[in-house]
Amino acid sequence: MGAHIWGWWDCPYCGQKKIRGDNRYCTNCGIQIPPATKFYIDTENIQQVDESQKNDAANWICEYCDTQNPDAADVCKNCGSPRSDAKRNYFDMQKPQAEKVDPQKKTSPEKFRISNARLKKWGIFAAVFLMILWLCVPVTRSSEITGFTWERSIDIEEFRNVDESGWTLPEGANLHRTASEIRSYRQVLDHYETKERRVAEQVLDGYDTQYVDLGNGQFDTRQIPRYRTEYRTEYYQEPVYRDEPVYDTKYYYDIDKWVTVDTLSTVGADKSPEWAVPEKSVGDYDASAPRYGAQREGEHHENYYVIIKDKKGRDKKIEYSFEEWDDLSLGDKITYKTHRFGG
Repeated sequence: MGAHIWGWWDCPYCGQKKIRGDNRYCTNCGIQIPPATKFYIDTENIQQVDESQKNDAANWICEYCDTQNPDAADVCKNCGSPRSDAKRNYFDMQKPQAEKVDPQKKTSPEKFRISNARLKKWGIFAAVFLMILWLCVPVTRSSEITGFTWERSIDIEEFRNVDESGWTLPEGANLHRTASEIRSYRQVLDHYETKERRVAEQVLDGYDTQYVDLGNGQFDTRQIPRYRTEYRTEYYQEPVYRDEPVYDTKYYYDIDKWVTVDTLSTVGADKSPEWAVPEKSVGDYDASAPRYGAQREGEHHENYYVIIKDKKGRDKKIEYSFEEWDDLSLGDKITYKTHRFGG
């Protein structure tokens, strides 16, 4: 707790200014200090409170005559009512008074206007949010099937001897040579570089005096530290890395294997998909010991689509599995999801 100084109050009845806080009556008209009177500081007339008069407790307000009484008083100095009946003190009287209520509307016009403004603001926000949600949520549409398409293809593989390389040696490969080669890189610390940066620091710049209203005509003085920002240059070491190669053994070899050399494709716009017919020589080989140049069928690929008209009348393809596609017919209705303004 710091030094106490006297506060002042102004008489609301005769206009007398700067009545010291230890006076309970106006020095001009003699009116008793009103209950809602607020003390203030006069920085041009600082008067310190004697140690014997220092008091930290707020005045209490009499419930019967609204007199401000010192904390030490057990009864009101004006009407003699007991302090035990008091429900308010100085600080309670400084709180904003409740607004006058319009008896017709049961609420103040100002509050009504503020409430309307808030409701309007939140209403606009909610409307915008719902509009965005409405635009983003996919919609379900239906359309009639107007056509079918399909695509089929067969990879043609040939048995060949090919030269390859890799980090492992496959089974059955004929090794030619090995070499130690770069397989990857790793980050390795190379050195440190000295760099600088500006660092902000808060430095004490002095003290500001703060006056705390004690609610009894006195103010407590407190020294609040004040800081300023200063900058200094700080040096630090930043690591610098280099890419260091990681070596591994690479194998160079030849190997007999089936290699894709061609693709036989068929397409159609009907419900009769078929596979391309390879040449007679394809598949004519000894599977246990194929000769170089022998050919066979490799992977088979197939895609099936229905054609519909979108909302804007454009043709759109929707892919199905063969089983689903085969069960559909021209004129069937199908449903699909799309964006609200999409096709």
